[in-house]
Amino acid sequence: MSAFTTPTPRDSGAAEGRVAPTTTRAEASASPHGCHHVTCRPSAAGRPARRHPGGVRRGPRRSLATVAAEKASWAREKETWDYETDSWSLAAAAGSSGLHPRPVLREIAAALPEDVVVATDIGNICQIANAYLSFDRPRSMLGAMMFGNCGYAFPTAVGAKFAAPERPVVALVGDGAFGISLNELLTCPRERVGVTVVVFNNGQWGAEKKNHVDFYSERFIGVDLVNPSFAAIAQAFGWRGVRVDRLGDVGPALRAGVEAQRDGIPTLIEVLCTPGLGGPFRRDALQTPVRHLAGYRSRP
Repeated sequence: MSAFTTPTPRDSGAAEGRVAPTTTRAEASASPHGCHHVTCRPSAAGRPARRHPGGVRRGPRRSLATVAAEKASWAREKETWDYETDSWSLAAAAGSSGLHPRPVLREIAAALPEDVVVATDIGNICQIANAYLSFDRPRSMLGAMMFGNCGYAFPTAVGAKFAAPERPVVALVGDGAFGISLNELLTCPRERVGVTVVVFNNGQWGAEKKNHVDFYSERFIGVDLVNPSFAAIAQAFGWRGVRVDRLGDVGPALRAGVEAQRDGIPTLIEVLCTPGLGGPFRRDALQTPVRHLAGYRSRP
């Protein structure tokens, strides 16, 4: 059901010196702020991971206290990390009246109910959102993750609501990805599927644009969007449509949208965001291009 699964009791053997078949490899990359983003890869073709003496795959064991301290440090850092500090993002956000995504994500995380199901799409803001979400029960996090299927979150949220109608369901999606799955707006009022969709409107395909910043010397091709009012479109389809441009309105809008689900009423919350861009989901996805022809070697 999800690319993000909750470990089952059979996996707990790894902590006791046994490597379970579901052991994953972790690749971590440090952000400019010291945070570490971890991508987990399952062992090849579902085969059991090779056993190592004592069950240790690589590196020293870390105590639970050490892990807890690092997690607490990361949480504190996220609380004060309000905007991206790379030079391109600072310049891009300087003339924007939109909201910085990270404070918005903190407000969303604080407003989510305990039994919520959240579906996140691909895209720059959504991949950052994954770092702000936490859950206390399984089958709560549905993410496109490494599948890369753009437009995933909204229809997945609709399916989750059919599967668990008693649970509140929220989709987090960027403006580009939402355009791919916009047709589901008709489904929800017709079938009385009460879901809440948060659309981050920053006027760009953020994940692709970040690659153009990092690897292609800011030569942007096909990454800027001219968007309509997604909230107005939702209203035309029979939804509650809310446009948010103040940070203090994020939490109340989300809580009201979740409450409306009790009556089968869907809500779309359009959040106007700055064009500043966080780190890419995969830092190893691209490499700096190599110029083989003499006439191009001097070009950036």
